[in-house]
Amino acid sequence: MNWITHWKKIGIQVKQIFKKQPVGQEEATDWKNCPQCKKISYKPDLFNNSHICECSFHFDLPPKLRLDSLFDSGYEIIEVPDNINPDPLNFEVKEGAREGYKYIDKIKKYRKVTGQQTALMCASGKISNLNAVVVCFNPKFGAGRFGPAESEYFLKAANVAVEKKIDIWIVVYQSSGIDVHTGLVGLAGGMTKSVIAMNEIKKARIPTFAVAARAVAGGTYASNFFMHDFIIIESKCVENLLFSGKRVTANILKGTDQIPDDFGTGPGIMKSGLADITLESRKELKDTITNLASIILKKEESQSSNEE
Repeated sequence: MNWITHWKKIGIQVKQIFKKQPVGQEEATDWKNCPQCKKISYKPDLFNNSHICECSFHFDLPPKLRLDSLFDSGYEIIEVPDNINPDPLNFEVKEGAREGYKYIDKIKKYRKVTGQQTALMCASGKISNLNAVVVCFNPKFGAGRFGPAESEYFLKAANVAVEKKIDIWIVVYQSSGIDVHTGLVGLAGGMTKSVIAMNEIKKARIPTFAVAARAVAGGTYASNFFMHDFIIIESKCVENLLFSGKRVTANILKGTDQIPDDFGTGPGIMKSGLADITLESRKELKDTITNLASIILKKEESQSSNEE
């Protein structure tokens, strides 16, 4: 046996070991590696610090913890519509390398891992005594997919907001875009319904806040994200705020424009004038939204009294 054959066999054994590891094993450890400073942090310490590393890198915050940090005390989860098919095309690969792959199995896995029926979690309650509806994307549910089930849930949350005549509407974005497995059904439904929902909220004169907590891409970026009154970037480490990836965009612009290094990052978005404010920390989010909302609502009250 020569050395090439020997190393090939070692490589095969390593791959088999990784394949045997259960999904989500990285979550079983009490330690987490920071992609920015490369240091390993103790998870309980991260939890106590709002999932923020010592270097200020912001890890993904689970939707439940997000809602806990924003609402004053108790809040009510808006129920998910239960009559929506999350896999309208019955997407399946019958031949090739992924033979037997069914997308509905993937959705079942996302539901088991997250404990959610969709990539969204929506709730209503009080934030600094202001009535609010908050929509949170969960990146662990298909990278924050926006499919038929999510668009219906988004629309239902908007209806609740209008019916209750709330004071503020907040959407925390961590979305890779429209779910490609749902084809035109997801594309037409997700983009169109979310735009309709935002328009209804605008008609009700409810101040709206978009919070970019991580990636915002594809159809989500191109439809409802920029319809908000305020675009808030949660921290300086936020990136992938773009319609398509850098490589795709570079191919489109080949021979014309050079893509800047900060393309799609929080600082780049601010420089382009596409966002209103970048926070130093997500700990500032509640106070920032409350202060902005108070100013807007007082201004609207003053305008209404003048009209009367």
